[in-house]
Amino acid sequence: MEGNNHQVVNETQHHPKFYIPSADMVIQVERTIFKIHSHFLTTQSEVFRDMITAAPRTNGHNGGTDSEPLVLSGDSVEGWELFLSVIYHDTFLRPITFTSKQSIEVLRIAHKYCMQSAEDELISRLKDETGTAGFLDLMVASRIVDSKELYDTALQGLIASDPKPTLEEAKMIGVEAYYAIVSQSLSRKCRLCHVPAGGNLKCHVCNGWQ
Repeated sequence: MEGNNHQVVNETQHHPKFYIPSADMVIQVERTIFKIHSHFLTTQSEVFRDMITAAPRTNGHNGGTDSEPLVLSGDSVEGWELFLSVIYHDTFLRPITFTSKQSIEVLRIAHKYCMQSAEDELISRLKDETGTAGFLDLMVASRIVDSKELYDTALQGLIASDPKPTLEEAKMIGVEAYYAIVSQSLSRKCRLCHVPAGGNLKCHVCNGWQ
């Protein structure tokens, strides 16, 4: 019984939408098999161009097959589903909109595989977000693309915004960033009377709103 369970757990399955029989590239993400058109990836990514033109595989098919797919370790099925939904967009009159969290998932793929135009577009969308949640997502994005500029923008936004990150969100952005946010917020002065206002929105001395 244990052996059967082990076999089921390790079985792969075709993606219900993005396994396209006529396509020429087979990739495996987690336990899901995607079959897609290599043209869309190789035109955007040097990484995928190198994969396709690398030393010939034993099956003679550099784009992978069902039995020997190109395994993309560390990627998420959700990220690839979102990314491919843009490539194979079937509702042309309605633009695709991602939530910030979805944009983060696609950004991980775009950055990992050096898809610069997609990365720039996603960063631009994330920079348009405001409020605590928006700046938190921008900080996560700054870590993915290793950008100090984005990190500093997100940090200053979080220092000025309310509410402050929760404990779970603090874990997401790291102790160093959370400490900087809290310490800067506590040392903030009232813009009217210049008395330390801490993290309050209203000064306790002059009752001015911050």
